[in-house]
Amino acid sequence: MNFLLVLLFMVVSTFFGATGSLFLKKGSKDFKFNIPKLIKNWKLMLGTFFYVVSALIFVWVLKSTELSVLYPMNSLAYIWVAFLSIKYLNEKMSALKWIAVLLIIIGVFFVTQ
Repeated sequence: MNFLLVLLFMVVSTFFGATGSLFLKKGSKDFKFNIPKLIKNWKLMLGTFFYVVSALIFVWVLKSTELSVLYPMNSLAYIWVAFLSIKYLNEKMSALKWIAVLLIIIGVFFVTQ
C-alpha cells in the first residue's frame, strides 16, 4: 500500500480513536454499572463505536506496513485529543503541553522517515 495512503488511514484511525475518547469522557458523567442504563448512554455507545472503527482501520493498515512505523503514529491521537478537549470540554493547554504536542509531531515525523 502506498505510504501516503497508510498515513491518511492512520490519521483517520487516530482521529476516530480520539473522538471515541471524547465521547467516553462525556458519557462517563452518566456512567452506572447497570446494563440497561449503559445501553441507553448514547455517548458511551458512540465512544465505543468510534474506538472499534479506529481499531478496525488500524488492523487493516497493519497488513501492509511495519508495526514499528505504525505504532508511533498512534500517538497522533494525543494531538487530536488535545484539540478536541479544548474545543468540546473547555480544557486549557499550558505552554508545556503545547511543547509536548510539538515533540509528538516531530517524533512521528522522524519515525516515518
